[in-house]
Amino acid sequence: MASDKELRKVAKLVVEAMRIGRKKNPGIEKAKKKFGKVVEKLIELEKFSKEKLSERELEIVEKLKDPDFGPLIIERNGRYEIKKEIGETVRLVYSNVEKECIKLAKFIMEECWKRGAHVLDLTYSSKDSRRHLELIPFDTAAELPLSSKILAGAFDARIFLGGDEDINWIKGLEEKVKAGALASQKIREIIDRKKVRWCYFGWPIKRKRIQMFVPFSTYKKIFISSIKSTFSRKVRELCEYYRKALENVDKIKIEAEDGTNLSFRIKGRPILVADGIISEDDLKKGDVGLNIPDGEVFVAPLENSANGYIKFDWVCIHGFGLVRDLEVEFKKGKIVWFDSPQKKIFKKFLDTNTGEKDRIAEFGIGTNPSAKFVGETIIDEKILGSIHIAVGSNTGAYHGKNKASCHQDCIKVMKGKRGNVYADSKLIMENGMPVRE
Repeated sequence: MASDKELRKVAKLVVEAMRIGRKKNPGIEKAKKKFGKVVEKLIELEKFSKEKLSERELEIVEKLKDPDFGPLIIERNGRYEIKKEIGETVRLVYSNVEKECIKLAKFIMEECWKRGAHVLDLTYSSKDSRRHLELIPFDTAAELPLSSKILAGAFDARIFLGGDEDINWIKGLEEKVKAGALASQKIREIIDRKKVRWCYFGWPIKRKRIQMFVPFSTYKKIFISSIKSTFSRKVRELCEYYRKALENVDKIKIEAEDGTNLSFRIKGRPILVADGIISEDDLKKGDVGLNIPDGEVFVAPLENSANGYIKFDWVCIHGFGLVRDLEVEFKKGKIVWFDSPQKKIFKKFLDTNTGEKDRIAEFGIGTNPSAKFVGETIIDEKILGSIHIAVGSNTGAYHGKNKASCHQDCIKVMKGKRGNVYADSKLIMENGMPVRE
């Protein structure tokens, strides 16, 4: 079990990586429009007393103490102060089924508070999500509550901490999920349009043994080790190698000994780096998302360009289950054929979602040397020596055009399977590993 000291350190790293804190007070521009040059004079003063102000200025000062302006002015010990910044707003959703996860959520909130941010915290469990779906009338599942619509774009940052304690929680309720797919897609679009920074922070949540793909002790060990590696120099170096290898490239080709032969184009799309921090460069590119554990380089292929066959080792679809040995054929960017021993699960997933759910959305390369297969996508897609292809939504940070209610990653191990990646005919990955010149 992680100590409080270790959890506090992780919480601090997360909040720093997401750049959570204060932002420019939007009340400044609002006040200038309403009260003109008086506001500019007050801002220059920064701190002042009543004696320095005219009667008219005092009237304006009292109005600028209204929270509708930020507030722009606060009073302390008989003196006025200009508030040029206000706290950001953060939505934190966390699993309530693991004590460590609950404690880590508390420490994340404390780190946000220290930086002047406001936090709305909510708990989550797949058990509650299933119960919710079971109880609501079918037509209610299709609704998008006004509160959800408003809140989707009201936050500066969103954090989800934890995971599902039941990977199959949707089973038997697919039609209700399908009814709500358009509402889910709308929420995604709002968040993308508002450029809300987000973090999906996986934390080891225990499942029934039948749903665990490694023993829980191993699962947890790999998780913690991968989180630590996220912030290492090794991950940054590997990310930088693949970023440079993909920069200004047009055509990508993937081959492996299992018959995989898939090609697509990425010309004009930004190469995005997931190295455990939202940097200034990331923000300039519109990359506002973060995974923990992290460690990948990814890009949105041109949506109509993917052609060929690929075999994935596994696809972990939350709520639906695990799909192994998924074979997929793409034509003009779209899945035209697929097969797997768990073919029915993948079909249910596609049938339940809406929009461009079966069109290529992402090509990613794992760069975390501590990541190993556990059956949890946030870890599995980061495995050094693996690649992943996603289908579904890729708007927002990806700079793609697919609008869908889902974004599903499919993992392929390249290391030890003669898995090669070519960028404009240049070999950049051989047998799953970087090609050093």
